[in-house]
Amino acid sequence: MSESGKRTIVVISCTTNETVRVYQPALEYEPDRLHLIYMTKKDSKKKEFFECLVEEIESRIKEKRDVEVIRHNDTVYSFSRMLRLVNSIIKDEKERCGQFLHIYVNISSGSAEYAAAAMAACMMNKDCIPFTVAVKDHTMSFEEYQKMVTKDGHVIGNALTVYDPKMIETFNIEPPDEVLVRYLRFFDSLGSRPHTPATIIRLLEANDIWKYVPVRKENTTKNAVTMQYNRNVLQPLKDKGWLMEGSSKNRFFITPAGRAILDIFTDGEMEIKELIEEYSENCMKMCRSIMPDMMDRQ
Repeated sequence: MSESGKRTIVVISCTTNETVRVYQPALEYEPDRLHLIYMTKKDSKKKEFFECLVEEIESRIKEKRDVEVIRHNDTVYSFSRMLRLVNSIIKDEKERCGQFLHIYVNISSGSAEYAAAAMAACMMNKDCIPFTVAVKDHTMSFEEYQKMVTKDGHVIGNALTVYDPKMIETFNIEPPDEVLVRYLRFFDSLGSRPHTPATIIRLLEANDIWKYVPVRKENTTKNAVTMQYNRNVLQPLKDKGWLMEGSSKNRFFITPAGRAILDIFTDGEMEIKELIEEYSENCMKMCRSIMPDMMDRQ
């Protein structure tokens, strides 16, 4: 841990045959340490190739920045070994740096088993930030690649033969509460306009999203309704880190974490957006209709 309070930046990445996809994004985060996962083959020629690959990544990074590179030679095609390794790295770094730490995890490089395990580890350790790296240019043209993966007139792909399939033992990562996701969709449909709690409560009830059910019949005051709305709708979304209040009163915005939830667990635009716009238009019409009467009374 830095005595100055400066945060340590750690990047975790894996390689099977990539270099640029590992060192270039790593340098973007200006890391203090890079954990590089790879696997050398028993065959001497292949082992020499993979060792050169790792050397290339390390030299490219160190020529730009003073980075501690920690190598992890492990079975990158085993999901369980990769999950154990990535979790172990995260645990060790947390013990070493405490709260003064940022961990970025590259899930685009390496094997498919590593990518799945790395993403699962990030979901289990919420302080970690997974990132992806899209390829801009390839080392060969499509025509060259097509020739390389074609054999005897058939498109084979990168793999020529494979081992028998092996089942992966899984564990549960609970999906978000559907009710809270529905509340979040509702707030997303409000847009950037401010809405008072009373208006939001009316819209929630009108669209059968949330209704106030008093514990006691006498608890029907405006204050009781607002308190239950804050407790059951607004605060849980804030606690999840999905929703934040804006700088001005009665404005809300969806956080990046909340946006990710909407992208993954909702399907397209919510129909309530049109209903809210209709409600707002009706309110405007009502205001316009009473304006002449108010002017006449003056």
